[in-house]
Amino acid sequence: MTGVEVTLSTGRVAGRALDGVNRFLGIPYAEDPVGDLRFAAPRPRSPWPGVRDATRPAATAQRLRFDTDPAIPEPIVAGTDILHVDVWAPSHGPETSGSGASGPGASGPDGAGCPVMVWIHGGGWESGSSSQPWFDGATFARRGIVVVSVGYRLGVEGFTPFPDAPDNRGMLDWIAALEWVQREISVFGGDPGQVTVAGQSAGGGAVLCLLGSPAATGLFHRAIASSPAVLRAPAVQPGKDVSAASLAAGGAGAVDEFHRRLRKDNPFTLPFRPVVGGELVPEPPLEAVAGGHAGRIPLMIGFTATEFEIIADALPWPALVPGAALVAMSQKIPREGLRALARQSGGRSLRRSVGAVIDAAAIHSTVARAAETRAAEGDPTWVYDFTWAEGNGPRHCSDLPFFWAVPDAENVERFLGEPAPSSLVEAMHRSWVDFVTTGDPGFPAYEPDNRQVRQWNDPPAVIGDGLAAVREVWWPEGTG
Repeated sequence: MTGVEVTLSTGRVAGRALDGVNRFLGIPYAEDPVGDLRFAAPRPRSPWPGVRDATRPAATAQRLRFDTDPAIPEPIVAGTDILHVDVWAPSHGPETSGSGASGPGASGPDGAGCPVMVWIHGGGWESGSSSQPWFDGATFARRGIVVVSVGYRLGVEGFTPFPDAPDNRGMLDWIAALEWVQREISVFGGDPGQVTVAGQSAGGGAVLCLLGSPAATGLFHRAIASSPAVLRAPAVQPGKDVSAASLAAGGAGAVDEFHRRLRKDNPFTLPFRPVVGGELVPEPPLEAVAGGHAGRIPLMIGFTATEFEIIADALPWPALVPGAALVAMSQKIPREGLRALARQSGGRSLRRSVGAVIDAAAIHSTVARAAETRAAEGDPTWVYDFTWAEGNGPRHCSDLPFFWAVPDAENVERFLGEPAPSSLVEAMHRSWVDFVTTGDPGFPAYEPDNRQVRQWNDPPAVIGDGLAAVREVWWPEGTG
């Protein structure tokens, strides 16, 4: 391992080079959100003197731990520098270039910069971080891609709407990070004209929000939404007795206590999410992902086959049906769609049936609606369904170690329940590499005449009308 330095517009940073990858952790893209900035729009970072150490993880926005055994380990690092990016860059150009370039600023084919993937982590808009071990960008960097993982404000600080603060502060952070990429990524060998924004779960919902946001126009050129969460119910309001100013005056302790209160008062729903309305998200994300500027951006989108059945396993019996009913109503599953789910769940246990309702409402519907809307407009769209059923099955997050090619990362094998087949890891990882590099993942696009879906199993397959079951729930009369 050797040291490596680059010069940004705000100063020098020192990272590490290891096995052909330059790693820089915790590079600030905005001022620390403390004091008067805690609930403000992100402010551009002032220059720093000397060389900033970028060899260790920076502070995490997540300060509270609600899940005692999260699928993806959630490191919590104290500090205030939460508005930062982690960067993994090839020490040389892409494997196909043969350029022999080395060090920061290495170029891609024909002297062009390397393609860039900007990652927005998930976690229900209240947990997760840029430095979670499943999101080690080294595997992509070794294939000629610069990876940028974004730290952003979460929970109350990022998404609770207050009358005395701008809405969607976490989303403003995403946009500020994308603007940082446009200014600085060439220093790392990246091409600001070849940026893919990608995310999973809440991060996948972030991608769909950004697709429809006028403020993000021109900041990225491809998009990957993995198990995207787009919740239709409005964000939880703070109440008249709480303001951004009063919480900011109380500091992190007051914010965390209010976060716990919102969590306690909303046991069956996520209290945080982007707010629809205004300049950032002028219309519901699923109405803005097709046509116009959004429609010109290639989108790969997909889900796991049994996303949230594990939630049904965790619900106590008295809460099982009411919890599913609340999710179904908040996501507006049509009555005939519920009957379709009942038919599809014939012979399954009550818990499995409830899990199917949660899956359909929370994730599967989002993918189907986005795919159908874009296909009707002729927008370039690719859809996948992760169905690998070995071990613990295709549940939420189980596809990530495959796409990131990290089968040996912390907690992966225990979460999957079986070792990940190397051939499937390679195929799924290659699909993201190809999409980020060329805009084509290597399987057929989702189009109205055949609705082909890539089924990720061992071996992979392509399925015609691969969203038929989901379409039956949301469009019981058919879509033609």
